[in-house]
Amino acid sequence: MRLGKRTIGWMSALTLAGLIFASHPAVGQVIFVDNFNDTSGPLAAQGDGLVDVSKYRTPFGGLAGDNFVGRTNFRFTLPAENVTTSASGSTDGKVAVLPFNTFNPDDAGNSFLGTDLISKRNFAVGGGLRMTTRMRVQSGTPAGLVAAPFLYDVSRDLPPLVRDEIDHELLTNFAQSAGPDNTLTNVWNDGDFASGGAPVIINNPSGFDITQFHDYRTDWSPTSVKYYIDNTLVRTETTVVPDDPMRAHWNFWAPDSSFTAAYSAALTPAASGPGATYNVELDKVQLERYNTTISGNLLADPSFELQSGPGPNATGGWTLFNNAFYELAEVAPQDGLTTVKVFGPFSGGPNASGLFQNVAALPGDEFSASIFAHAPSADPIFGNQNFTNITLQFVNAGGSVIGSVNFGPGTNQRDTPIFDGRDPNMIQNEWVNYSVDAVAPAGTAFVRFNAFFIQLANQGGAVFFDSPSLVKLTDATPSVPGDFDGDGDVDGRDFLAWQRGQSPSPFSPADLATWQGAYNGGLLSAVNTVPEPASLALLAACGVLLASRRGRRAC
Repeated sequence: MRLGKRTIGWMSALTLAGLIFASHPAVGQVIFVDNFNDTSGPLAAQGDGLVDVSKYRTPFGGLAGDNFVGRTNFRFTLPAENVTTSASGSTDGKVAVLPFNTFNPDDAGNSFLGTDLISKRNFAVGGGLRMTTRMRVQSGTPAGLVAAPFLYDVSRDLPPLVRDEIDHELLTNFAQSAGPDNTLTNVWNDGDFASGGAPVIINNPSGFDITQFHDYRTDWSPTSVKYYIDNTLVRTETTVVPDDPMRAHWNFWAPDSSFTAAYSAALTPAASGPGATYNVELDKVQLERYNTTISGNLLADPSFELQSGPGPNATGGWTLFNNAFYELAEVAPQDGLTTVKVFGPFSGGPNASGLFQNVAALPGDEFSASIFAHAPSADPIFGNQNFTNITLQFVNAGGSVIGSVNFGPGTNQRDTPIFDGRDPNMIQNEWVNYSVDAVAPAGTAFVRFNAFFIQLANQGGAVFFDSPSLVKLTDATPSVPGDFDGDGDVDGRDFLAWQRGQSPSPFSPADLATWQGAYNGGLLSAVNTVPEPASLALLAACGVLLASRRGRRAC
């Protein structure tokens, strides 16, 4: 997703880089996956022809940038899935379709109607987070459009607004000639909205075509962001590296003239319907953790079993407030014998009921929290202005809250409602699991796990909670001999770090021999000794070319 004016810097020779620095995906812990065949997720989300409402949402609207970017309004309806694709290369022949319409019935003749599909949960980096999207832009799509899988989040708690973002964008302007279709990569870490990030245009190899299915992958670690196309490394970024949890997005939109590389004046909004429709097809998306140690559950009484019956309980580690009670029989538990039932305080205005628990924490700790929730149709919140969410807050030694994620309406913390009675696709009568990640800020003494029932008006309904979990994510990136750039692996870029004097001093042939042995079959696999000066000069020249052609754009 892009906001603001942009001028594009170019980087050539990345075809060569992809050949030199080719890699294969490592095995990780899959934490989010969808084949878009309408058979995954809760039963209520299957077979309805729409993407899984427990996994995804669309923009809410109401906040600047939420539902409008460039010349495009984002729709508020979920995309279709289980659609048969006409293209070869799909994993199972079924896709989700992200439409773009030149006619926007709410703003005819002035803007377009696009799609932004957003994961409800966010993702912390841990030791590493890999996001892979298999997708394509349908043939016949005109110039002037952007299709992108990306990670993104923005802080709205305190000004100035800043964002973390990792993009891989398919610009249809690059697909209008007989040459290979380029792609654009960009990254921000706490970047303000007047910044253009760190963009690089990838000159893809001959025959590359965005109308065919390809795997677009990013490997995000605490020290680097790596971009891959079909498991070939095309860019490594170690200077600008995000550190905040981000949500996954997949969108299709038309920029304005400030995004010069992607804009086309020939693409204009239709003044009357039906206009033209162009589509992006998502075949599979997957997010997984790698190089990450995940602790056991840090919560006391994680199944609500340390009490004898309904009512408040002070012995299991939980604090229940307002209308929150232990319940044994009303709804079959997700686990064990007991649930927590919550409903509104009926105070005449916005208010909340719920439960919370504090766990000792240190600044910089990364946490992932989850809980199961159940919304019964027998006591429904569906149709009401009630919603539930899971929240992580951070508390200092004096007991004051100094940070939070998913807490208050009107900020980025409203982004993951578990159940929302105003949502026409809300799931009822099933246990559904939800998660949220967060990083402890400076001054943290405790992380507070919260499960809230938020009542905006005096309307009824109840929700049940069960099986909460809070785990800590720890970077388990191994110390790799020959990893001179500190990005967790050994490749040609580590040689460049050695050659530029960025490896530990003294710079000896032994350092280079360590790298050569660890590289294990790469470009220099046939060389059994320290490379001749001509070989070093060739690699150094490649490094200079790669480094010197990297451009930046400013908003």
